[in-house]
Amino acid sequence: MTTELLTIDVFNDKVGQTFALEQPDAPAITMTLTEVTALRNYANAPRAPFSLIFTTQAVGVLPQRMYDLRHAALGLQSFFLVPIGKKGETLTYQAIFN
Repeated sequence: MTTELLTIDVFNDKVGQTFALEQPDAPAITMTLTEVTALRNYANAPRAPFSLIFTTQAVGVLPQRMYDLRHAALGLQSFFLVPIGKKGETLTYQAIFN
């Protein structure tokens, strides 16, 4: 799947589902998609901007950068993830699509 096809509609029905963050030489980290939010389209871009929020119980905060996430229906996709919070043992990450 290409980034041109990644729209908010692709993710709306994936809330509550898991994605596996895959890294070379490390076990996969399970992340749950917890929120899909439409963002205001200030630039009148062809694809309406949106935000994805993922949570995980992984140990340690991952730095913001590109990560490969695998989903059963979507396959392997690259996301720029930014850590945005920690509550107890739960870490929260955001990906924004403009």
